[in-house]
Amino acid sequence: MSSITRRSRVQPSSPTPGAVDRLVEAFERLLSRGESFTTISVDQLAREAGVARATFYLHFRNKGQLVNHAMQAVQQELKAAARSRLKKAGSYGRAEFQAFMREVVEILFQHRHAVWAMNEVSAYDPEVQAVFADFMARRTAEIQRTLDGLARQGAAHPAAPAGLAPMLAWTIERSFGKMLHGQSTPPERAALADMLTHTIWSALAAPAPAKA
Repeated sequence: MSSITRRSRVQPSSPTPGAVDRLVEAFERLLSRGESFTTISVDQLAREAGVARATFYLHFRNKGQLVNHAMQAVQQELKAAARSRLKKAGSYGRAEFQAFMREVVEILFQHRHAVWAMNEVSAYDPEVQAVFADFMARRTAEIQRTLDGLARQGAAHPAAPAGLAPMLAWTIERSFGKMLHGQSTPPERAALADMLTHTIWSALAAPAPAKA
């Protein structure tokens, strides 16, 4: 049986204000209570969100599209963090990158149930697999932009090989999935962000000159 819930023939005439956000929030709440992507029904989502069942189908063809929308919202938060922590700084160093990584880990943790569901379901659901592939492609592009920015400053690691960005993107994804749990504390999340900072910054940035 496919995990994607198919579209109803019932079509409301107009959108419900805020319904999309309410459905995404309901989806994450149900996941946080131990429900799985496969077992969550559209009826459950509608009840949890306080909307009519038909409202779901006004906005989404199936649950895969709901996951896509949820992850697009996460992408926007990550993009805003990069813009705030890195792009505004112009020429930035390890401290700014560390602040960025701490924010990345917090954003992923806040939406951990949707992220983990996306990861799990992508193994057998082609639509969610495409969402996951896009998520990883964007993380890779962010790291490549960081490397390119360092190169323009003359501060990139001279031995950084081609293809480094996707490997580092997967390092973040795997580390987040394997080293954090649902009850991880702020110090644990900060520690993970700092380890990722050390790993990624050491790979991207030229070593600091040795002190005399």
